[in-house]
Amino acid sequence: MAETNRHTLREWPDSEKPREKLLSHGATKLTDVELLAILLRTGTRTKQRSRTAIDVARELLMSFDNSFGMLSMRDALELSSIAGIGKVKAVTLAAAFEIGRRTQSSPNNDAPLLNNPEAVYKFIMRDFAGEKREVFKVIALSTSGKVKRVKTMTEGTLSASLVDARAVFKFAILEDAASIVVVHNHPSGKLDPSKEDIQITKDLSYSGEFLDIPVHDHLIVGTTGYLSMKNAGYI
Repeated sequence: MAETNRHTLREWPDSEKPREKLLSHGATKLTDVELLAILLRTGTRTKQRSRTAIDVARELLMSFDNSFGMLSMRDALELSSIAGIGKVKAVTLAAAFEIGRRTQSSPNNDAPLLNNPEAVYKFIMRDFAGEKREVFKVIALSTSGKVKRVKTMTEGTLSASLVDARAVFKFAILEDAASIVVVHNHPSGKLDPSKEDIQITKDLSYSGEFLDIPVHDHLIVGTTGYLSMKNAGYI
């Protein structure tokens, strides 16, 4: 990926193109920048510099503290004044953000109810099917315990230093979550919690109590089942 800034997205391998990646692996596998790049569609080109849609998306998010929440509060006129955006991209972004707001504000009686570990496992297990890396996800819940949104926080070897409580609860606050459930997988299939798993659970539980956004559970998902950290006595 080090050389990608020198080429257009068309010249990238299909496995790295955001649209093809979404079609092959689903929208949940894309980063915030990749999702934004799909909406932007094209990059920009001047005599001094050429930028792909990925470059423009990354710079746009960085200018708003890497927060979709902050970016989504800008109207089309303000967005169009940002370098590299213009009217067409600004209108597309504003429309997408408005759809998101209307979706969140409308009643969603079909949203899954996650009121026990088994329900959480059945809801999330497909996201981890065939996953070879450790992936840490956060599920934002409504006051009734229904799913509002799921976000992947980290991918790779899980450690206390990689799971940032501030990032977890920033997401929860932006989603107006009443509570959260966190889930990560053990690709080995073993469900015994590590020292890092236990420490992360304690840190997040403490932060949740302080912010009044309780952590209902932390599930460890394996190839054949799951472990509830709450049922195991760690929450």
